[in-house]
Amino acid sequence: MTLLEQVRSNDELAWQQLVHLYGPLVHRWCKRSSLNDDDINDINDIFQETFHAVSRNLAKFSPVKAKGSFRSWLKTIVRTKIADHFRKLNNHAQGQGGTEAQLRIANLSDPFLEEDDDPRQEEDEQALVVQRAMELIKPEFSAQNWAAFEKVAMEGHSATEIAKSLNVNPQTIRQANYRIRRRLRGVLQDLVDEF
Repeated sequence: MTLLEQVRSNDELAWQQLVHLYGPLVHRWCKRSSLNDDDINDINDIFQETFHAVSRNLAKFSPVKAKGSFRSWLKTIVRTKIADHFRKLNNHAQGQGGTEAQLRIANLSDPFLEEDDDPRQEEDEQALVVQRAMELIKPEFSAQNWAAFEKVAMEGHSATEIAKSLNVNPQTIRQANYRIRRRLRGVLQDLVDEF
């Protein structure tokens, strides 16, 4: 069962893992929208509202490439929550700072518009999610197997090379690499495009 399927079945641990994977992106997107560290309460509110919307609408999400990835879907939710936040500020602008607050809102641009067509930004965000997924599953494997996985999968060494350095059978390295990749795929399937 994929992580997304577990989240849909209201598995609490799966929810924690999803927030672990995507929480940093939600915070990053909030900060790009003219919210900064001084607006931490607003960022936390948007964060909560975003994941609440995900929980309400996850059953409708379908990870089909033609429709978009989970990251794109989540980014749309964040964008909507940020827009709602600034709309609320605009509706209360006179009571919250008058002209200064109105000027701040009027000068906001959509920070996602420039990024939507930037493949480097998408790769960076996807790499962050993969890195977070690796952090999530790393404790499930022995230090030796994880080190071998990093050398084979990330540094491009051959299983034979690593087996020789560890004085084990190359098949042992291949099996460890396969188990870790399968587990990583299970976490990221339906969430990241390549998996």
